[in-house]
This record gives sequence, C-alpha cells and structure tokens, in this order.
Amino acid sequence: MSADGDPKAELRVIARTDPPRSKLNDSIVVLSAGAAALLGVVFAVSLLAGGPMVLYGGALAGGLLLLAVAVRRYFTDRFPDIEAVEPREIPSPDDTDKPLSDVAPLGPRRSLLKRALIAAGGVFGLSLLAPVTSLGPAPGRTFTTTAWARGVRLVTTDGDPVRPGDVAAGGIATIWPEGAIGQERSSVLLLRLSVEPVPPTVLEWVIADFLVAYSKVCTHAGCPVALYRQQDNALFCPCHQSTFNAVAGAVPTFGPAARPLPQLPLGLDEEGYLVALSDFVEPVGPALPRA
Repeated sequence: MSADGDPKAELRVIARTDPPRSKLNDSIVVLSAGAAALLGVVFAVSLLAGGPMVLYGGALAGGLLLLAVAVRRYFTDRFPDIEAVEPREIPSPDDTDKPLSDVAPLGPRRSLLKRALIAAGGVFGLSLLAPVTSLGPAPGRTFTTTAWARGVRLVTTDGDPVRPGDVAAGGIATIWPEGAIGQERSSVLLLRLSVEPVPPTVLEWVIADFLVAYSKVCTHAGCPVALYRQQDNALFCPCHQSTFNAVAGAVPTFGPAARPLPQLPLGLDEEGYLVALSDFVEPVGPALPRA
C-alpha cells in the first residue's frame, strides 16, 4: 500500500525468479551453525573454568559472527527475486499482477537448515548463562551489616589495638574492626574533638568526653569521608563536598548528603582498649534501611 493509503497505488509484481536450491549455501548454513554452537560451548566452559580472556572472549565473538553468517545465508534463497512497478493508473479488473505484499517465502524447503539454526541458537543462548555465575553469591545482609559487633576491638591499619590516649587532641585516625582490616564498609573515623559533643551525638558512646567514632562511608554516594577541619569540627567528603558536624552527631551541614554519618557505639575492654559495643544501629553509607 502506498504512503497515502491508496491500495490501487501499491507496487505490483511484473516478474519473479525463484532462486535455485544451492547445496553450497546449505552447507554454509549447517557448518556455520554447528561451529557457532561449538564456540558457544567453548565460551561457557572456558569462562567457568577461569580460562584466559582471550580464549572465552574470542569464542564469544567468533560464535556470534558465525551465528549471524548462518542466519544470513539461511535467508539467501528463501525469497524470490522480484521486479515490481508502481502503476500510474488504476489497473483494469483483468489485471492478473499480484501486489508485492502478497509475495510469500518459497515454503518449507529447508527444514534441516531451520532445525540446525534453532539448535545452534539454543546452545549458544544457553552458553550465555555462564556469566551469571561470575556475579557471585547473593549479597544477603552485606549491605545492612558490617564487621563490627560487641567486643570487637578497634585497630589501626597496621593491626594495632587502640587506647583512648593514642589519639591526640584534635586528631583523627582511620580505624578498622579487628580481623577485618580493609573492609571498606566497616571503616570508621576516630576523632578526639576539641569541644564536648552535643546531641544528636549519643553521649553514652563517647569515651573520655571527647573521643567519638563515625562511619567513614559517606551517606550520599559511599565515598570515604577523608578530611577533618579541626577549627570548625567538620568532616568533609571530597567526592561531592558533603560536610558533617562532628560535634553534633555528624549531621550534614552542606552538600548532597541527607543523612548523618552513623555513630559507632564505643566502649573499653578490661585491658583498656577501645571496643565496639555493637554494630552500627543505622545503615552505613547510601544503604537501604534495615529490614
């Protein structure tokens, strides 16, 4: 039908040539489909076995290419060669020319080729499920808990336990849970403030009136809150310039962060080392609230 919707102006077939059946083309389809399926298996096995990237990457690329070749060659002789014209006048009722839209494929001439393509596509499609295993195990409670728990000591990056006197006035230190050094979601900033903290800081979790610990993970996008300005007791995230009031519960005072940095409950063990009284009671970073 023409663009203006007039069915009488549709292209009409004036000549048709059916392509001959080609054994060479059939062979190309079958061999390409089979090779694509084989490369799909190579891709899946090498990926799951931890093989080199050049192997499974090359197998994936080659398999996709051969599958495309097989599909393209399958349709090479599925349709006839057509010559059509657009009539400039209304055809007579005796006109026997067929409209172009009525031209159909040549019929089920290639049942073997069709089965080969379907099988190759199925095998290759199943092989693409292999990368799913690389996503790793389900996260579970990873995003709502950290390595902190009651009695876990605060340690430095070198693994040394920390006493209250190890942090000088106005000083700051990056601290980890004992046994979980380097676990970013569990990192905290231990500060000795120059003035006494006020609510919403939980004062029961403050040691020696000035020593407080906050999560180092910014509540905006998860960047490390790495800077401390002693003159105004502000914690600063360099990624997006979020600023937190360290004296007043690390509430945000500037930037895109909307939640305070969670405060770590602090206590002392029998040897005078700093320990956590529990995990954070608020979600760390841009995490979802706990269930």
